[in-house]
Amino acid sequence: MSDKNQPIKPSVVIDLPPILQAFLRFANETPKDQEEITVSRKTEFGKLINGFLSKSTTTPDKIPVENPVFIVVPRTPHNWYSLETMYCYISKEDQEQVIDRIEVLFNKWIDVFFEDGYKMNLCQLDIIESVLDILNIRMNTANFDQIKKRDYRKTKSDIRERSKLILKQRLSTV
Repeated sequence: MSDKNQPIKPSVVIDLPPILQAFLRFANETPKDQEEITVSRKTEFGKLINGFLSKSTTTPDKIPVENPVFIVVPRTPHNWYSLETMYCYISKEDQEQVIDRIEVLFNKWIDVFFEDGYKMNLCQLDIIESVLDILNIRMNTANFDQIKKRDYRKTKSDIRERSKLILKQRLSTV
C-alpha cells in the first residue's frame, strides 16, 4: 500500500494507441519515465476525462486493454469526496469517445504543424521527423505512416476544394 501521509491519486485506465499516448503526454507535459499521466481540469484533456468519468461503490469489471494508460483524475472542490470513497472508471463505450476526441485534437495539432512546416519550406519528411521528435517517440513505420496519412488526407481535401472552386468559376463564365 501507499504511505499514509501521501494522498491517494485516483486514476483510470484507458486503452490508448501509442502515438495518442505520446501526444497526451506531450500536451500535459508528462515526463516519459512517469507511468501515469496527470491531467488538470484547466486543460481540454482534464475536462474530457472528467466528463466521461463513472463512479461506483463496487469494483468495476476489468476491461482488457492492449495499450494501458493510467490517467490521474483531476480533483475539484465538487468531486474530491466521491473520488476518495468510490471506484472510478471509464466504460468501454466512453473510452471510444475519449479516444476519438483525443484523436481529433491530435489531428488538428498535426494539421497546424504541417501548415507551419510547409510555410517554412520544409518537406514532408522533415515535418514528420519533427513531430515524432517533439512527441518523443521513435520513428517507425506505424508512427510515420499515421502522420503521413493525415497530411495526405488533408492535402487531398484541399485539392478537392480547389478543384470545386475552379470548376464552379469555369462553369459560371460559360
